[in-house]
Amino acid sequence: MEVVRVDIMSEFTAMDIISYLENELNNFTDFSALFKQIYSNFHQKDCARAYGYILKNSTNSKLLDLTIREVNKTRYFENLENLIDFILRTTNDDLINAKVLAIKTISNYKSTNAVSALMYCLNDKNSNYKIRLASAEALGKIGDRNAFDALTNIVTDEDEKSIYIRESAAVALGMLGDSRALDVFSSILNTKQMFLDKFSYLKEKIVEAMSNLDIAKDKNALSMLKKSLLDKSSRIRISTIETLMNAELEESYDLIYERLKYDDNIEVRKNALVALYNLSDRTILDEILNNDYPRELQAQAMDIIKEYEDNDE
Repeated sequence: MEVVRVDIMSEFTAMDIISYLENELNNFTDFSALFKQIYSNFHQKDCARAYGYILKNSTNSKLLDLTIREVNKTRYFENLENLIDFILRTTNDDLINAKVLAIKTISNYKSTNAVSALMYCLNDKNSNYKIRLASAEALGKIGDRNAFDALTNIVTDEDEKSIYIRESAAVALGMLGDSRALDVFSSILNTKQMFLDKFSYLKEKIVEAMSNLDIAKDKNALSMLKKSLLDKSSRIRISTIETLMNAELEESYDLIYERLKYDDNIEVRKNALVALYNLSDRTILDEILNNDYPRELQAQAMDIIKEYEDNDE
């Protein structure tokens, strides 16, 4: 029955589509067929108008989900404002997933027009944590430095109930590429050790985020990474090794080599070996194979040779 309705709609103008939707939106169930007809039979501005109407008027979670996915495929600029309006207007708990999807779609536009709305969603502590997480990630992806203060306030707020929000804000802060983030990260890493021990993932995310910043020009950054290499959390040590590898500092090789030689965790040593190989050449593999290193490391060296070296010969 619904498919027949779609076939009739294909002969309508764009405004007729909107009129039709207005009359029967809540009764329509074959949404996928509806979108195929709209996209294949109408011009860009007409499709965008239809999608915008749905975003503005529907409360059907399935229809909204499909509409937002269509908007993400087409990315008509006209629909950006519709998405922004949707995330600011929607308070229905049943539409949380649709709102999260809308925020992710907004980030794909990478338009600074959305920054203010995303900061509002991020700072709304009464909002669902999924929405705030998505907003933080979107701000980082868009990369507008006007979001710096909002993200800083979240990542440094020890009263923030969700540690996951703070972690996402830390990642987003690094993605902005603003060197001021290093001072923010330093203030957090130098806070009470008891707090960081409780939320080690936050520290891990901060170390990861540093890889997006120009740490070569900041002596304090290197000092932070040296300290993190000795952290009691093996995950943080591994994250630090990766950040040092990507930064390619003059000191990177020697600092990572020390972890390869002396770390008490074999996974840390394995990651150090991979990093050193990426920073140099086969020499480090030969050292592992020809000296008294743990069998796990020697096996790792052989795996690297088989995967990379043999393919080049």
